[in-house]
Amino acid sequence: MSELLKIYALTKRNIKLRYKNSVIGFFWGFLKPFLYLLVFILIFSTQFSSLGNYVLYVTSGLIIWFYFSNVAGQIIQSIISSADLIKSIKIPPIYFPIAELTSELFNLCLMFIVFLLVMYPFGITYSFKLFLFFPAVILFSLFTLGFSLILSGINVFLRDVGILWNTILPAFFYVTPVAYPMSLIPLKYQFIVKMNPVYYFIELFRHIVYYPDGPSYKLWTGALISGIISFAIGYFIFQKLSRYFISCI
Repeated sequence: MSELLKIYALTKRNIKLRYKNSVIGFFWGFLKPFLYLLVFILIFSTQFSSLGNYVLYVTSGLIIWFYFSNVAGQIIQSIISSADLIKSIKIPPIYFPIAELTSELFNLCLMFIVFLLVMYPFGITYSFKLFLFFPAVILFSLFTLGFSLILSGINVFLRDVGILWNTILPAFFYVTPVAYPMSLIPLKYQFIVKMNPVYYFIELFRHIVYYPDGPSYKLWTGALISGIISFAIGYFIFQKLSRYFISCI
């Protein structure tokens, strides 16, 4: 229990620092997806008129994408930004990435509530299927945590990793079908998109909030396997590297 309290304290600290002296607080997290949404509506909505409820389609992808990018960005820098605490207080280094994840998870849950309210005029259907959001997010969080732990551990020794991540993230966004349907991509290149695990999690979420049918067994299985494998590998690598953090931060 004491270990959970430590993670809770770090999470609370992250949330307070993030919104300290902020006028609109949490709503800054919703502003960025909203601005992206406006751009996509202005530029692409007429091109994808075959997609019913284009606003709902894009927003459902943006929420998941920005959760992924925010979590990864925070975790990659979490050890370096908390160097003083790690050196002065006996806390396992992995608690800091987990605290970053839980603080972003808190933001995501608040954003999902706003999403449900705002999307009512755009055709979202309120049903028990929406509760599938929570297990889907747990699996996606496992995947994102594992992926980010690898980059976070390496970033302690090679700071170029954090810079490189911020550089390739915009390109990664546009090769992920967030604002456009998969059918737009020529068939011979679709395998590239399908190599991206984030695509499957976005599809999983869309089958919960956008498509009339729920996620298939295949989507759930893929998400479960991706989440477990990613977390297992990320945890193993991070723990191995964490032995040497003190001498490098």
